[in-house]
Amino acid sequence: MKLIHSTAAALMALIFTLLSTLVMAGPGHDHGEAAPQAQGTALPRFVAVSEDLEMVGIVDGKQLTIYLDRFKDNSPVNDAQIDIDIEGSKYKAEKHGVGEYEVILKDTLKPGVIAITATIQAGELNDLLAAELDLHEDEEEPSHGSSWKGIALWTGAGLFALIALGAIVRIRQQTRTA
Repeated sequence: MKLIHSTAAALMALIFTLLSTLVMAGPGHDHGEAAPQAQGTALPRFVAVSEDLEMVGIVDGKQLTIYLDRFKDNSPVNDAQIDIDIEGSKYKAEKHGVGEYEVILKDTLKPGVIAITATIQAGELNDLLAAELDLHEDEEEPSHGSSWKGIALWTGAGLFALIALGAIVRIRQQTRTA
């Protein structure tokens, strides 16, 4: 009889432990709004800096957006002529906005480390900037959340293991008393 009570107590403890992960706070019992999480992927970018200029390039497929500003005061550089060399292919950037320039690439860039040089002429200022762009293939990030199906599967497996353990203990007890 003690075996049945201890087995039942262990079974109930396991059930309550496994089900406690499913408990959620209702309205008024939570800790406020969850912080918004950034979604999506960051676009690859490179930075090139000299004494006079700072250039940031963002690659989105075949489009390269370049932001150019003065290093000392961070003011945008307008009306600059920018010639870009990316792995031997030469491009001329077109003005797109205030301190913003755009280049349409012939092909999408392949993964690896890519050397980029930019010759910039803005009024009396001439500068040569160099940078490297390190592109990686997209890797799917593992999911950190648990799905309800996964929780139910593990709960069921735990219950099955506990029932099997109880049956084994009961069979051993019956063979000892017989």
